[in-house]
Amino acid sequence: MQKRVYLYRYAFLLFVKKVVFCIVFAFFSVFSFAQGKDNANQLALLYYSQGEYEKAVTLYQELFDQSHAQIHFDYLIQCYIALKDWKNAEQIVSEQARRFPKNSYYQVKQAVVFQQVGKGKEANEIYSKLIKKASKEYASCMEAGKACLDNKVDSVARIIYENGQAKNPENAAIVQNLSGIYLRSSDYKKLSEAYIFLLKNNGSQLDFIEGQLQHVLYEQNNTSLKNQLLTDLDAVIAKGKDIVVFKELYIWIKTQEKDFSKAIELAKDLDLELDEDGERLMELGDIALENKEFLYATDCFSFVVKKGPMADNYEVALRKLLETSYSMVFQSEKQPELQQIIDLEKEYERAYLDLQNTSSQVDVVKNLAHIKMFYLNKPDFAIELLKTAIDNPNFANKKSALELELADCYLFSGDIWSAHMLYASVALRYKNNDIGHTAQLQQAKIAYYTGKFLYAQALLDVLKGSTSKLIANDALSLAQLISDNTALDTTTTAMEIFARGDLLLYQKQYDEAIVRYDSVNICFPHHSLEDEILVRKATIASILGDDEKRVTYLIDIEQKFPYEIFADWAIYEIALYLEKKGEKESAKEKYKKIVTSYSNSFYAPIARNRYRELEKK
Repeated sequence: MQKRVYLYRYAFLLFVKKVVFCIVFAFFSVFSFAQGKDNANQLALLYYSQGEYEKAVTLYQELFDQSHAQIHFDYLIQCYIALKDWKNAEQIVSEQARRFPKNSYYQVKQAVVFQQVGKGKEANEIYSKLIKKASKEYASCMEAGKACLDNKVDSVARIIYENGQAKNPENAAIVQNLSGIYLRSSDYKKLSEAYIFLLKNNGSQLDFIEGQLQHVLYEQNNTSLKNQLLTDLDAVIAKGKDIVVFKELYIWIKTQEKDFSKAIELAKDLDLELDEDGERLMELGDIALENKEFLYATDCFSFVVKKGPMADNYEVALRKLLETSYSMVFQSEKQPELQQIIDLEKEYERAYLDLQNTSSQVDVVKNLAHIKMFYLNKPDFAIELLKTAIDNPNFANKKSALELELADCYLFSGDIWSAHMLYASVALRYKNNDIGHTAQLQQAKIAYYTGKFLYAQALLDVLKGSTSKLIANDALSLAQLISDNTALDTTTTAMEIFARGDLLLYQKQYDEAIVRYDSVNICFPHHSLEDEILVRKATIASILGDDEKRVTYLIDIEQKFPYEIFADWAIYEIALYLEKKGEKESAKEKYKKIVTSYSNSFYAPIARNRYRELEKK
């Protein structure tokens, strides 16, 4: 009895082992098959993407025979078409169309292949049947239309969708598909009508329309489409019904082409109509400011400020208005007049009182102190203003920014020691971020200004790896200047004189700076700093608005130092000057010189584009 039980148990265990083995074997077989199929897919796609259609077609034929999937079908047909193997292409597409007679995609693909092999009559018969079927119900219309779009047969898709629109006049999905067809076929009248229909039925379609228009309207600069849209929008807006979303599209178009006048006018209308509290004007003002359209930015921010201190955007709008005024004075091509700076100072002083203990007051304090110190020679007022702000507990989170501005003021006023100590303090507290790196860069500059070149180099070496590209580039540039002009000299006297001139340049003591630079040329003729000195003189001439003197220095760089690092920059700046004066042919020659003689220059592609624009004119 026990022996029999043992035999039963043995047989059962043997059976279980066999079942487990079969399951494991089946699993690995399926896994290996799936993995092999995936590898074949990847290899076939690689061959196809590299244009090796003979290799790709073999693999895709095997995959298609196994799956009859659309993805394998599409690639297989494309391979046969690329190889001009019309027989196999026609055979496979016809078989697939018979296998899936209700699938419009394969019917359209069959018609496409028929057209390519010269069977236009048969192709047209397929399209006619498809159009007839699609006209019966909405679902068939959408399926057939999509099949045509997927196969790039826009002409048939247009008929199908327009038939569908006639039966379903309020259907937005059909009109969306038609808008893409009208856009590709440049039927701008129909396209504009489609957009107006979509917006009338659903204002949320605005995002879809703007996305569709972005590339063709502005990147391709399609003025015909733009003019058609604006004409039709003007007509709709003039009727005064359901106009909000149409004004929004009009504003978007005008903003994209940087035509702020009409955009701001409509934005003000909408703000009053919808009680938006200035949101739309704030956005427009930011765009105008970014594009240095200061008058338009001022118009936008002023509109919001006039709503009064109780308005939600008042504080931000006032700060932005000041920022715009600041940029208008100091980012202009012309040297600002003293009265402009005084008026700006008064504007900031009013805002300083108006924004007491608000977060926006910090930026006001910084800029007001900067104006007083760097432009109006009021160092005591600037320093006291910053010290008071630094001690204010409400500004604790902006303390480091205020301290950096105060250190800049110390450096500008000649208090080198106080500047150094404050920069060092900030750098120590913020070792591993941009604030600390900015302070450390300024420490390096002080070391450079005072002739401590080894210490400056040590600080700069650390900053070359800064996460801020601007700081890293500045550090690399200054380090290169020091190493290039001290490495081979037995004495650093020339470099010390030059560095002192740079400090005077920072302090806006331009005449004294030029004296220092000239003394390098007098005491150390043909020194390696000679081209750097010309760059500094050109910079000073630009600051003082003396364009003719600046160009004289630039020409010296071009002629005397054609193989040094500033040559391409100097030629480019000369070309811009000539173009501005209306001497187009001379400007073209300079641009051409950059392209031909300095082909690896940063300015080469820019010069090439400028040359082409002048050629067109």
